[in-house]
Amino acid sequence: MARFRAWGVDERRTAHAGLVFRVLALVVLAAGFLGLCSTLFPTRAGVPELLRDLRSGNVSVVQVISPDVGEVRVFWSTGYLGDHTFTYHDVVSLPGAEAERFTAGIKRQLGEQAAGVTFEESDRFDALGFLDVLIPLMYWFVMPHLAWPVALCCVVALVSMVLRQDLRAPSAGYWLLTSVVFGFGFPAYLWSEPRPLWSRRTPAPGGRPLMTGLRVAGATACWAGVGVAAMMAVALGRQ
Repeated sequence: MARFRAWGVDERRTAHAGLVFRVLALVVLAAGFLGLCSTLFPTRAGVPELLRDLRSGNVSVVQVISPDVGEVRVFWSTGYLGDHTFTYHDVVSLPGAEAERFTAGIKRQLGEQAAGVTFEESDRFDALGFLDVLIPLMYWFVMPHLAWPVALCCVVALVSMVLRQDLRAPSAGYWLLTSVVFGFGFPAYLWSEPRPLWSRRTPAPGGRPLMTGLRVAGATACWAGVGVAAMMAVALGRQ
């Protein structure tokens, strides 16, 4: 009897630890996704805000590109959710070297402080190329400080899919496919397995509703909808 009690205690502890990890992993993934949204949809600013942040010492790198004649796009970040951008229109009649002229003007206004600032004439996503469609890879280029925590949560979730015996889905292959191919499969899995973190339905003792492949796809689609809504809210709020 004592053996069965000990097993029950260990089982409850394991379930509790799994629940804590699922919640923390969802928080990490949400924080990473919001940070990515901030990078993709930076706050609209201007030259005064750029000079203010540079003089405060919160910015060491400014990205300056000239995608069109007479136009300069500027991007900088003061930290998590602190991404800013603006478009500067070069009034010089001679085309070419717009980015260089803008950089030179900012350095003149900064004076000696310009020595501690790096101006990069490259787009943030140039190194990605066509891989920018794979959202998980973007973390390593635009948000390296959160890339490792996000990767750790995803790896632990993948191991859990393969090893655990109490999945609601009849096959871990559903989750492996949706999580590896679609980034929103990870929060769908963490929310759903081995039972929903929150549900109006109270399952029978020892029972849990099954997850078919169609339900796995539906859960992933729901989380994708939440993600798209979050991206739209961030984009509209930063205009």
